[in-house]
Amino acid sequence: MNEENIIYTIGHKSPDTDTVCSAIAYAEYLKSKGKDVVPARCGEINLETKYVLEYFGVDCPINLESIKDKKVILVDYNEASQSSEGLEDAKIMGVIDHHKIGFSSSEPVNFEIKPYGATATIIAEKMLEDKSFEITKPVAGILISSILSDTVVFKSTTTTDKDIEVVNELNKIANIEDIKKFGIEIKKKKSSLIGLSPEKIIYSDFKNFDVNDIKFGIGQIEVVDLSEAREMRNSLLEKLEEISQKDNLLFTILMVTDIINEGSELLFSKNYSSIEKVFNKQIIDNTVYIEKMMSRKKDLVPLIMNQLENK
Repeated sequence: MNEENIIYTIGHKSPDTDTVCSAIAYAEYLKSKGKDVVPARCGEINLETKYVLEYFGVDCPINLESIKDKKVILVDYNEASQSSEGLEDAKIMGVIDHHKIGFSSSEPVNFEIKPYGATATIIAEKMLEDKSFEITKPVAGILISSILSDTVVFKSTTTTDKDIEVVNELNKIANIEDIKKFGIEIKKKKSSLIGLSPEKIIYSDFKNFDVNDIKFGIGQIEVVDLSEAREMRNSLLEKLEEISQKDNLLFTILMVTDIINEGSELLFSKNYSSIEKVFNKQIIDNTVYIEKMMSRKKDLVPLIMNQLENK
């Protein structure tokens, strides 16, 4: 394979199951079309993703901390703040994503974005519609896992009918006996916080955002109960404040999502006053619990964006 011809499918920093598995699956699809494609990731994979890859016997993608001077397809993100180093000097061949648009380019690129619960749904939809492509059991399995992960086993407000439809079609190949039971099982793999440092917890799924030149960051973890996070509350708050100062962010939030009881506890660094009123609840000791808040993308970020845009 000639290095000059290689296209890397790569997702965002702090890679989650959807970004890693979508990069793998999309690379497989494009290789079937005669392209030299290599799946990649930016950073270490989490325990959930590790479990999924091992369960279906799929190799972990290579780690690319820099994409400078490489041909890339951005998978599961399109904002520069979430990218590997060197994006400004990379050759962007395309984007496939399910998040809001925060992308700009000096030249036209293939850009596909759909409001589904996971990027994996977009990729699976392509595969299922292409009768010349045969989806293997491992690929079907990792795509299902990605959709279950990003939709929090269909509990998230981001879940669409298409996500459920695609999982049911893929499972004709993957043959998972109980989809929802399997989804809870993979979510449990990264729900325990025992032995993890506050920094590791916050950065396990962390994204930076920028609106009106105001920068802020939000990390999200998913747990089966809130007790472990509550025991670490003070150290987590200290680390959130440290991150805000270090990265010059107006504020930083950790979203601790209880996937069983369907709600999230939000932990804030100190400077949160500009967005406090959007929650319609008093923030006490830098913490507030919001029932039914499951999605960073749909339930939390738009609230903050709208408030900051209208300041």
